[in-house]
Order: sequence, then C-alpha cells, then structure tokens
Amino acid sequence: MKHNRTCWNLIALALALPAVAQSDGEIHGRVMDAVGEALPYCVVRAEQGGHAVGVETDEDGRFVLKPLPVGTYEVSATYPGYNTRVVEAVRVDPGLITRLPAIELTTTLGTVHVVRDRWEEPLIRPDDPSRMVMTSTQIKTNAVRKDPVRMIASMTPGVTKAANSDELYFRGSRAGSMAYYVDGVKVTGSNPGVPSEAISRVSVYTGGLPAKYGDVTGGVVAIETKSYFDLYQQRNAGR
Repeated sequence: MKHNRTCWNLIALALALPAVAQSDGEIHGRVMDAVGEALPYCVVRAEQGGHAVGVETDEDGRFVLKPLPVGTYEVSATYPGYNTRVVEAVRVDPGLITRLPAIELTTTLGTVHVVRDRWEEPLIRPDDPSRMVMTSTQIKTNAVRKDPVRMIASMTPGVTKAANSDELYFRGSRAGSMAYYVDGVKVTGSNPGVPSEAISRVSVYTGGLPAKYGDVTGGVVAIETKSYFDLYQQRNAGR
C-alpha cells in the first residue's frame, strides 16, 4: 500500500510540473557599450522583492533570465569599469518571453553611478501577437482617453465601437461575445466603468484566448487598475 501511494505521488508531481513551468516567464536581452560593441561576461540580475536570478552574458553580450515567477522586476547590468544600469518595471507574464531593448553601459570616470530607466511594454509582443497592450504612459497620450471604450477600440485593429452604444465588435465574432475583466474579475455590460485615469494597463485579446477566459467565444479586454500607491504618486506629481 505504501509503495502504491508513493507511485501516485510521483505521478501527481510529474503531471504538475508542466503547469508550474507554464506559470513562469523569461527575460531576454543584450548588453552593449556606448559604441555598440557587445559586453561578454557582464553580470545581469532580475530582482523582485527577495527573489533574484542572475546570469552572465555570452560572447555576443546576450542573456536569458529564467525561470522567473510572474511579476514586475528590476533588471540590473554591471561590468567592471562601467556604470551600472537598472531597467525598472520589467513585466514577466506566464509562459512568455519579455524582450528588452539593448542595455547600454557607459564607462566610469572613477566613481560608479547607477543609471535608471523604465521599461515600456511594446504594444504587440512577437510571441503573443493576439494580444495588444496599452500602458498608463501610453494611455496618458491617447487622444480619446476620456472615452475608455473608444480608446480600447482605437488601439486594436479589427475592433470597432458601435455607433450608438458602448458595445465593442471584434472582427469575426458575434455581437455580445466579448467580455471585460477588471483586475481578474469578469464584468457584465458593454462598459467596464473604469475611468482612464485609474487604468494601469489594458490587454486586448483578439484570438488565442488564455484558458482562464475559456467561457468567452469572442475577444477579451482585461483591465488592470492602478494601486493606491500609484494613485498617490500620480496625485503628488500633479498628473
């Protein structure tokens, strides 16, 4: 009986491993100097709270940080004789690769300085073309941001807003087949009711829906709202 229980435990563990791996993501990038030359053996680290993963760049200055639990990271690159560069707010999503622009290091003049940049998520990811993303920075410069439904339609080819209502139509899908999710909770109705100033990020899925949206036959609009800390900083900055 004990032997059978052990076998079943091993089988359960084996079945769970793919799901665990799928929940992690990766960060890929390259480190170069000011003239565009690769920096091999540069130390690159991704940190989130108390969790950190570090690697060295290869001969071409390229690096892969994995596995990384889903979340937001600071990615730092350090190299002897060069200033340290930190890329903030790098987002890792489950089963996807976050590709960073080239990280450029500049030589020091005796004292090592830390240069900080903020990562901006691209509108479309090459490994997830069915999803389009708009961040709060991009929302702030959108001409129709005062009308969130119209703004969502404007960011996504093949998605249109009805002339006399807030309903969105996804190309190839019937009316009423799309769904809104706000902070992971499904919202009924044709308007999510979230002002653009409170939105941290909008993801629009036009196909290949993740399993968590399995009951939706059309498109999905997933809205993430700003935290209280984000809103506090925004208010203090007068934005």
